[in-house]
Amino acid sequence: MSGTHFDTLIVGAGSAGAVLAARLSEDRGRSVGLIEAGPDYTRLEELPTRVRGFERGLRLYAGARVASHEWQYTARASALHLDMPVPRGRVIGGSSSINGTVFLRALRQDLDNWAAAGNSEWSFEGCLPYFRKLETDCDFADNDLHGASGPIPVCRAADDDWLPPSQAFFNACTDLGHAHCPDMNLPDARGVGPIPTNYHDGLRHSSAVGYLMPIRPRSNLDIMCEMLVTRVCLSDGRATGVEVVADDRIEVISADEVILSAGAIASPHLLMLSGIGPADELKTLGITPLLDLPGVGQHLLDHPFVMTVWNTSEAVSTFPAPGVPWQLQVRTTAPSSDVRDDGWLTMIMSTTRDGDDGRGFTIPSSLMYEKSQGTLRLRCTDPSAPPLIDFNYLAEESDLVRLRELFHLALEIGRHRAFDGLRTGLRYPSADNLASDSATDEWIARTISTGHHASCTCRMGPSSDRLAVVDQRGGVYGVEGLRVVDASILPDCPSVNLNATVMMLAEKLSDTLRGSHGE
Repeated sequence: MSGTHFDTLIVGAGSAGAVLAARLSEDRGRSVGLIEAGPDYTRLEELPTRVRGFERGLRLYAGARVASHEWQYTARASALHLDMPVPRGRVIGGSSSINGTVFLRALRQDLDNWAAAGNSEWSFEGCLPYFRKLETDCDFADNDLHGASGPIPVCRAADDDWLPPSQAFFNACTDLGHAHCPDMNLPDARGVGPIPTNYHDGLRHSSAVGYLMPIRPRSNLDIMCEMLVTRVCLSDGRATGVEVVADDRIEVISADEVILSAGAIASPHLLMLSGIGPADELKTLGITPLLDLPGVGQHLLDHPFVMTVWNTSEAVSTFPAPGVPWQLQVRTTAPSSDVRDDGWLTMIMSTTRDGDDGRGFTIPSSLMYEKSQGTLRLRCTDPSAPPLIDFNYLAEESDLVRLRELFHLALEIGRHRAFDGLRTGLRYPSADNLASDSATDEWIARTISTGHHASCTCRMGPSSDRLAVVDQRGGVYGVEGLRVVDASILPDCPSVNLNATVMMLAEKLSDTLRGSHGE
């Protein structure tokens, strides 16, 4: 590949990178290179089952990990949970090829808060056209809030298709005062309703399926897979390309502009390997700091959760297959919270315990707006070595209090009479874990887990913010020709799964980049 040159070179073919490559290559005068570390699948028939969709319900998603399709990261979750798996996609389509297909949009309050923090172009009104552009909504395409011709189908379980645990969950939530919300992608949605997903006709519509497969014949687009980027090449304050390892050879691919879309873990990792990040930390590892950006790897946010697991009178596997193992959710606010809509509970028609007999369902409680912030640091200078990830969950006392309150709501829902005849008892946690608040708090700290929504490690913000890494158009401060476009640049983690919002981010910035090409 040495000697190859592109107008735009994108690192990472995930939720953002695939969108960028598809949209930017619409300009036939722009040569676009897209690099992915994992394997490529060019046609639907080639997709492995684990990339195509779900097999045996949730156990596939939360159970066995596939080394060839994941980065195999681990992290410190809390003081009592030191070795937490953090699955991230290493395959064409990135994490959108292995995720749970939940396709929720950021709320109005999420986006308007981004704008109020100095990112004026990211208000809800400014983002709505791009949410609509990327989707074909199968249920609500006849209004001004949803799209009808985008590359990603968005579907919900119809009321008549709700399985017994879902129906019981809905009845329990409404009886407890939660409103019915048929469209959880409304700008201010709250209450209980069906989860929008991008799983349609037995297929996970990842960014690779929706965006890349239809445009592969374009002569100005080169998709390069199983190629590890080891650093960004810089010269006189400008990005000139990237160094890669392919077939055990180190080569350089040059470009007028480099866009990192490698995700909230790999993008800051690459910046630091390239000499961009907290200068003192880089020096301790023998890396010459080329640009002191202390915010790189800071402000790591997620949606931590704990789960309740319930026994049932019959195996969930005897129910008709729902396709996706979750159909409904409730969005609510923890009683002690000072922010609205910070809680999210899901009904999962399966358990996540390997080796059980399928008799059970799960209700996890997720904290949407955590106040604790984590960090990501270099472990060493070896590009193949994973970074040190510390989510630092529960460092703020209010996070523990709110998560405990949401956990008690899950218990209240699971014990509701709506589940009588279906539920035979609480399997997990144990009675000892519920003996007191202190026992429950210890259990939460020991079992808390990632919501798979790592973000904000290269966050955007005004230049006056010393911890901002990029401007609101993804441009890295202090470097010409280098952008970051992925979940790492979110100013704060929105109260939803990130897939739809990251695709929207890439759609919006694609318009910006197309407008600037040739300037």
